[in-house]
Amino acid sequence: MSIRVLLSSRHKVVSEGIAAILRTHHDINLVGMADTDEKTHSLCDEVDPDVILIGMHAHGHQDLSLMQQIHSHPGCKNMVAFSGDSDRNSIMEILDAGAKGYVSTTSSIDDLMSAIRAAAAGRMYLCQTAATEMMESVRKSRSGDGHAKGQLGGREEQVLRLIADGFSSKEIARDLQIAPSTVEVHRRNIMRKVGLHKVADLTRYAIRNQMVSV
Repeated sequence: MSIRVLLSSRHKVVSEGIAAILRTHHDINLVGMADTDEKTHSLCDEVDPDVILIGMHAHGHQDLSLMQQIHSHPGCKNMVAFSGDSDRNSIMEILDAGAKGYVSTTSSIDDLMSAIRAAAAGRMYLCQTAATEMMESVRKSRSGDGHAKGQLGGREEQVLRLIADGFSSKEIARDLQIAPSTVEVHRRNIMRKVGLHKVADLTRYAIRNQMVSV
């Protein structure tokens, strides 16, 4: 089954180039293109995409607002953002706005395709440029968010890493050789300790704390 992609970008020339490439991939179905927030919202309802690919402007507060609106909508869609801003703060703003994936405009088209496929499967994806930036930032500020991480036990950290990598409770149970019910207990404890209640939020938490490979 092909992945239904809606492309939303104010940069029309860039959009046309990306659209041409998407159409060459047999597992991708480009179901719409939008260059305004209004058209993006309208097409979301009309074509029901699996993934919304969003182009970010420099200092794209309007684009972040669009992503937050989509993310807060019932039955929100998986989003992948591509942007020229690859500093840690920009990346975290994009992830906090609800994006499943981030790809720098300096990355290859293979990175973009990998991000789309990962998002369609409900997984997070960072291109190598973004991953390197995040790792460097973490190395420079190791003490930044360590208190909450220290509250987690060893098994809880293992479970959190696997949750962030997109594994289901059954898969985690099989990997750690424990009962699925035990995984659910760990999941609830993790959420209580770090004060988060969504898988996407846990994934971003794990990335911030260098607990998962990106």
